[in-house]
Amino acid sequence: MGEVALRFLQGGLETGAKGTGVAATRKLMAKITNPKFDIPRDFIEEDRGTLVASTRFVEGVKDYGFSIAAEQGTTFEDLGWQFLTSVIGTDAPSTINTAAYSRTYTPQATAAGDTLDAATIEFGDDTQEFECEYCEGDSFQLGFSRLTVGQAAPVTLTTNYFTQSLTSNTKTAGLSDPTVETILATGANFYLGTESTAYASLSELTGFLRAFSLDYQNKLGRKVYVGDGTTFSNIGRGRRIVTFTAEVEGNSDGVTRFTEWDLGTYKRLRLLFQGTVISGTSPATTRKFRIDGRFVLTAFDPIGEADTNTVFNITGRFMPDTALSDSEIQFLLVNGVSSYT
Repeated sequence: MGEVALRFLQGGLETGAKGTGVAATRKLMAKITNPKFDIPRDFIEEDRGTLVASTRFVEGVKDYGFSIAAEQGTTFEDLGWQFLTSVIGTDAPSTINTAAYSRTYTPQATAAGDTLDAATIEFGDDTQEFECEYCEGDSFQLGFSRLTVGQAAPVTLTTNYFTQSLTSNTKTAGLSDPTVETILATGANFYLGTESTAYASLSELTGFLRAFSLDYQNKLGRKVYVGDGTTFSNIGRGRRIVTFTAEVEGNSDGVTRFTEWDLGTYKRLRLLFQGTVISGTSPATTRKFRIDGRFVLTAFDPIGEADTNTVFNITGRFMPDTALSDSEIQFLLVNGVSSYT
């Protein structure tokens, strides 16, 4: 019947050669959006003495992509799976406090080659399943809207994928819904300090941050060689650009941000989201998602308002930091997932 209510989305990390499909191992708590499945076909026009424009066509290299969107909130558990395909594909968690697993995602700075995991993604409904192989995240947007009375303020995530293929296939059956918890901005703490202050020593800044959005652009390049046919054969890395926008209170701390923007002052930030206690941990350990990064402000807009207050809108760009192995940003995730493979 093709029922919308019976749509599904699930995936598995490709453990062999990229582009070799695997069975899904995890349901993904999100939606597939922004489909772009283009097979370019150029129709040849020639002087053939007829009003019919063309009798033949040539086919180009397939241009396939889509997004996985957690529009109502991403989770401490799903975030780690998607980071393996968009930040760095190293799933080697440290076990802490019996039943908690800590992962640090530091994107590559100088290493050659593609360090992202590729994934096989399955989606469809009760009538038809489609499968995409060699899926990697070219970019993602993560953040939360302005905190206001009467809303939960979930952290949303949209990851934009390239894929090598789109085929009709059979759904991997029998996967259970994973245990997940939505990341909420109401459970966050914001820290800020000089570029010489260790991240763990940054001072918490309260009564300041009201909204935040991170834009992470990998600048991946799909490569096609003679002999590949009409699909790319591998993916190269470009120069990554990571930026953020934020809405902050127009108070004295906000005025300090104006001065830092005006002078081009480097700063360090830490944004920490915490959830509930992970079952089985001893001592009790909460779910955590943390963003560390060194940045410089690139734009400042002092004309804004929220509720009864003036707010400032600021934009920043993350810059390399020796404390982050010369990367500009680093993510820490603590949850109860022992393995994503």
